[in-house]
Amino acid sequence: MKSEVDNFERSGCQALNWVGAAAPPYLGMETRLGGSLDLPEEQIRKPQSAIRNLPRRSEAKTDPHPARKTKAQKTQRQKALPPLRSLRSLRLNPNPAIRNPQSAIESGLDRVSPYRFRFGCHRAFTIIEMLVVVTIIGLMAAIALPHLPGMQRANSMTTGVQQMLADCALARQLAMSHRTTVYMVFVPPYPSPCWSGGPSDEPNSYTNLLAHQYSAYALVSLRSVGDQPGQANAQYLSEWKALPDGVIVAPWKFTGTGTVPVHSTNSLAGTTFVFNVNPFPESANVAFPFPDVDDTPVAMPYIGFNPLGQLTTNGDEYIPLARGSVFYVPGSSNPQAQANETPGGNSTNNCNLIHLDWLTARAKVERNQQR
Repeated sequence: MKSEVDNFERSGCQALNWVGAAAPPYLGMETRLGGSLDLPEEQIRKPQSAIRNLPRRSEAKTDPHPARKTKAQKTQRQKALPPLRSLRSLRLNPNPAIRNPQSAIESGLDRVSPYRFRFGCHRAFTIIEMLVVVTIIGLMAAIALPHLPGMQRANSMTTGVQQMLADCALARQLAMSHRTTVYMVFVPPYPSPCWSGGPSDEPNSYTNLLAHQYSAYALVSLRSVGDQPGQANAQYLSEWKALPDGVIVAPWKFTGTGTVPVHSTNSLAGTTFVFNVNPFPESANVAFPFPDVDDTPVAMPYIGFNPLGQLTTNGDEYIPLARGSVFYVPGSSNPQAQANETPGGNSTNNCNLIHLDWLTARAKVERNQQR
């Protein structure tokens, strides 16, 4: 019991020291702190005198039998201390600006105490509130970012490059698993020999592919395991696919007649690579039914993958992708589409070049590396 009373006495004295340092003598604690401490008026007005009047531990008489104290002595000692519920309602916030609150009281300065009192419960954010805020921010970003012009163009090119890399890997895998040659066939611009059949054969496919000149392709095999010699059965291993809007295969890859140098600059290493890109191979000896397996085989631009996981040519192949658009007027007597690179020449100066190694037929992208 004695130790508990001593601890209570020291807590009360410290609390009164802090109250005296935080409140000037001409303001009550209720005005200063915005709440009530339930302390006697004389202790609030004169905290130092109240502390001095408290019996000190050194001056207290030593009683060999503390349990024999009378009820009146216990009551008198408890009245000299502030109520326990007042001390429990205080929250301490240290302020390192003042190291000695006793000197601030004696000098009569109205300075801030190293401990400030705060009352009540301060509520923080819950996990549900934080999740709601993060969800709202994510929805706003998902709605706003695709509408930014620069972000949309970058996303389209990135998607187109990843799509082409994935389909080149798929063609190589199908060639090795089916033990046959798989061709990646590209839709050429009008008027190519493949458009000579006209819309009467396959009107829907024909019309749809006219709108995707310079950007559509499919995977085709001319033979499969089990075919008899001289009786090849061509089949489409994939549907006709189109690159994302704003991404096309460079027009000169279809219509060019010679080698085109494509530059790739690595500003980190200070080097520049030049790739000599040839047009797509196209031969009447390798004809593909267009636009479906039931149509007449015609010569079309292609890249071949043999069963060994290699290219059918004896050199590396390139697929230059460009930022641009294709203008096509449906129902026109001249369905030739006009392809424009935006900005002009970005297929050679700011390249996104799909590079296929002829020995392994593995694809990678060649592009400028900036700091």
